[in-house]
Amino acid sequence: MKISYWKSRWKKDKTGWHMDTVYPRLPELWSELSLKKGASILVPFCGKTLDMNWLVQKGYHVIGIDAIKKGLLEWMGAYPKSFSKESYRDYTVYRSEHIELWHGNFFSLTPCDIGAVDVVYDKAAMIALPKEKRPAYAKKVLDLCDEHTQIILQTFEYKQDEMSGPPFSIPEKEVQSFYGDQFKVKLLHEQSKLDELNKFQQRGLSTYLTEKVYHLIPLNKK
Repeated sequence: MKISYWKSRWKKDKTGWHMDTVYPRLPELWSELSLKKGASILVPFCGKTLDMNWLVQKGYHVIGIDAIKKGLLEWMGAYPKSFSKESYRDYTVYRSEHIELWHGNFFSLTPCDIGAVDVVYDKAAMIALPKEKRPAYAKKVLDLCDEHTQIILQTFEYKQDEMSGPPFSIPEKEVQSFYGDQFKVKLLHEQSKLDELNKFQQRGLSTYLTEKVYHLIPLNKK
């Protein structure tokens, strides 16, 4: 999807993907990672997700990035601490205690910009992209990983011809094709969402809708 599509959605407050609570599975899933406080967490296409609040409260350093400014401003407006503002390359970077929010193009981000990250938290990022854009996204994620970086990846699976995305259907074999050479792909969570997310039935989905969450573990990690 083009940036103009997402800007239009934000401008019209049509942000149905945004959850008004922390993702309920997050504490359970996070226990799989065995991270120390201060670990660096990258959140692509972060919007105004409350998951970042949870991560900050747990003592991690959070780096959120999004091309849409409105969501970042709304998140900062609800945060109890003030932010500094800096222009860096083609980005505007907002920093506060334990968090930095980058306004700009995720695909231009480099490891030199943000340093080593311990986890890439992909919650509704890859599933926001059509099939032709996902290889470039996965490549960028890999570019931002070093040998110890872990990934939490949420996907949906459904019959793509029943409903146009976003969110898009991403089968496990596609996850393997992007990441399987460098990561062990471990399924942490699988749940039917067809009845719960009935708004998708209104868009034509009728057969099944399965949410999956994967833990991607570097193959060299012991």
